[in-house]
Formats: sequence, C-alpha cells, structure tokens
Amino acid sequence: MAEKHIKISRSGLKLFEECPRCFWLNLHHKIKRPPGYPYTLSGAVDYLAKREFDSFREKNDLPAVIKKAGIEAKLFSGRELADWRSNFTGVRYQDPELNATLYGAIDDILEFPDGSLAVVDYKSTGAREITIYSDYQKQMDIYSYILAKSGYKTKDKAYFVFYIVQKDGDFNDRLNFKGEVREITVDPSWVEETFKQAVNLARSEEMPQSATDCKHCQFVTDIQALGQ
Repeated sequence: MAEKHIKISRSGLKLFEECPRCFWLNLHHKIKRPPGYPYTLSGAVDYLAKREFDSFREKNDLPAVIKKAGIEAKLFSGRELADWRSNFTGVRYQDPELNATLYGAIDDILEFPDGSLAVVDYKSTGAREITIYSDYQKQMDIYSYILAKSGYKTKDKAYFVFYIVQKDGDFNDRLNFKGEVREITVDPSWVEETFKQAVNLARSEEMPQSATDCKHCQFVTDIQALGQ
C-alpha cells in the first residue's frame, strides 16, 4: 500500500525544529499547542499593505517604500500570486520521492529584470530598532526553497517591509507608520534535509523525545499521568 501523502506547512516545519514531540502529537493525535494571542493589529497592517501594493501593481508601479530602497525590480503580477497568498493553498512544492508537500502563504513577490523572483514579507512593529529574528530568516529560506524547487528562478535575497509605529506627535485617534525595507540573504540549504526528517517522523508510529526545554508536551505528559 502506498504511503499516505504528508502535508507540512512552514509553521509545521518550525514546530518540528522546536520540538519533534509537539510536532508528532499534533499530526498523530491533533494535540495542538495553545494558540498565542491574536495579532489583530498586525493582521490589519498586512491587509492594508497588500491593498496598497496591489493598487501599485495595477498601475505597473512601485510603492514609495520600495522605490526609496532603490530595488531595481517590479511587483510580480503572475496569476499564481492569488494562490500563493492564500492560507488554504499557498506557495507549495510536492516532493515526489517523499510523497509530501511543503507549503506556506506569502505576502508578496518582487520580479527582477532577469525574471528571478524574491519573496517580500510585511512586518509591523512598535519597537525602536528593527530586528531580523531567526524565525524571520527561516521563513524566507523556506519560501525561497519552495519557489526554486517549483521551477522558478529565484534571487538569493528576500525583503522585509517593516511598518514602524511612530510614537512622536499627538495620537488623535490615528496611528502613523514609517515604512522601511530590510534586505536579507536567503540560505535554503538546510530546508530539504529538515523537511525530509519531518516527513519521516510524521510517518513514524513511535512518539519521539521532546525537546529538553519544551514545556508544552511536558504538560501533555503530566495530564496523561494524572489520568492513569
């Protein structure tokens, strides 16, 4: 009998790296980590940024924040973009040897004169200093990997558009943001092996050890012990 097809999201691969046991419990027993606080303000900024970028896309123009950064590219306008942005489809790569799919939803894409693509991600922050966290880096590594494996020519760069809350001046029921672009070099070299390991674990019937510092699956163990 053929092995069941496995689908792993970008956040699922992140969970595998953080704690294999939490990843396994999620897939095998639908035991999920408690959700974090909903970032409704960040979601609203993402929505408004997409709408603004799309308005420039229709005019074959670039938003001021991209022009200011001096990036010699245009906004990607392929039909695929609608699916790549959707949480229900996303940008995805199906590995025929693993019989598994890696996927995730992106914010936007820049297309360069040579036809290569680079991922764009919108971020909002109230911090004074912009920080590129490890998870941000890996997020772009994964998306670039998926695009490349799907047959698209990709840049070794990706771009964050940070919308920073401006805290000077009066509020007057209005938040003012300043947009800034940060370029990073992507490194997808680690993704393939990590994806393979995650798929193999997803197919395993044996529960793995938890990460030594994981409090989430330890809580599950404590609850199970109380029930015995």
